[in-house]
Amino acid sequence: MRGVAHNPILRAKLMAWHERGVSLAALSAQFGIARPVLSRWWARYREADLMGLQPRSRRPQHSPTHYGAALDAAIGEARTFGWGVQRIANELGVGHGTVQRALVRLGRQRLPRAPRPPVRRYEKTRPGELVHLDFKYLPVLDRPREFEFAAIDDYSREAVARIAGERSTAAATAFLEYVLTTLPYPVTAVMTDNDLVFTMRFAHQAAGITRFAQALRSAGIEHRLIPPRRPQLNGKVERFIKTIDDECFRVVQPTRSTARVGALARFLAYYNHARPHQSLGGASPVERRQRYFEAAPG
Repeated sequence: MRGVAHNPILRAKLMAWHERGVSLAALSAQFGIARPVLSRWWARYREADLMGLQPRSRRPQHSPTHYGAALDAAIGEARTFGWGVQRIANELGVGHGTVQRALVRLGRQRLPRAPRPPVRRYEKTRPGELVHLDFKYLPVLDRPREFEFAAIDDYSREAVARIAGERSTAAATAFLEYVLTTLPYPVTAVMTDNDLVFTMRFAHQAAGITRFAQALRSAGIEHRLIPPRRPQLNGKVERFIKTIDDECFRVVQPTRSTARVGALARFLAYYNHARPHQSLGGASPVERRQRYFEAAPG
C-alpha cells in the first residue's frame, strides 16, 4: 500500500518466511502488501541484510519549489514591516504560494497587530460630578418599537433606566428629568454621544439646540459630548446597558412589554442596592454613595 511505512520487524519476518520458501505472491495475498513492494524489500534485504529493511525517506532529492533558509529569513524580515503576502512576493520575485508556505513555516501567517494605545481609565471624585447617559433599541414584543434609556453615575455607578415608546429629544428630555429627580444628589455634568436626540452638533442646522440640551442649560448642568467615533469614552453606560441585557432580559426573557418594564425595575433595585460591583471592590453602588456622604465633612 502506497504511503504506509511498515514496521521493520514485520518486514524482517516476511523476508525470513520468503527465505524459507514462502512465495512473495502468497505473502502479498496474506498481508495485503503489493507484490512489487515485497520484491523491493527482498532486493534490499539481499543487499544489506536487516539494515536494508529500514524505512527510507520519500522526500525527493531535488525540490525546485523550495528556496531554502535564506529566502525564509528574507520573507520573515519583510513580514516584520507589516508587508502583505502579495507585496513580499513582488519585492522578492517569487510566487504568492511560496511566500504563503514560508509564512506558515515561520508561524507568521497573521500580520503583527499595531500596538494599541494604553487604556486611560478615570473615575470622578464624588457622586453627581458626571453622569453618563445613552439609549438603545429594544426588540419588538407586543408593542411597536421601544427604546431603553439608561444613565449611570461615574463615581458611585448608581444607575437609572427607563423604557420609552419613542426615540426623540422629547423622550430623552423626559428621561433626563427622571434621572435628576431619582438620583439623591445634584448632577454637575452629563455626558452623551452626538445623537440627534441629544445635540444638533452635527445636524444640518448645527446652530440649533435640542430640547434635551436646553433642559441641561436651564438646570445649569454641563453637557459633555464625546468625540465622533469614540464610544469607549462613554463606555460605563454602554457596559451598564450590556449588563441589563446579560443579567436581566436574557435571564427573564419577557414576552410582553409590561413584563419587560417590571423585570427592568426589579433588576435596577438589585443592581443599585445588592449587586456587588467589581470596580467598587465588591460594594454595591448605593453602598459606595453612602460611604462617600458618611465620610464627607458636614
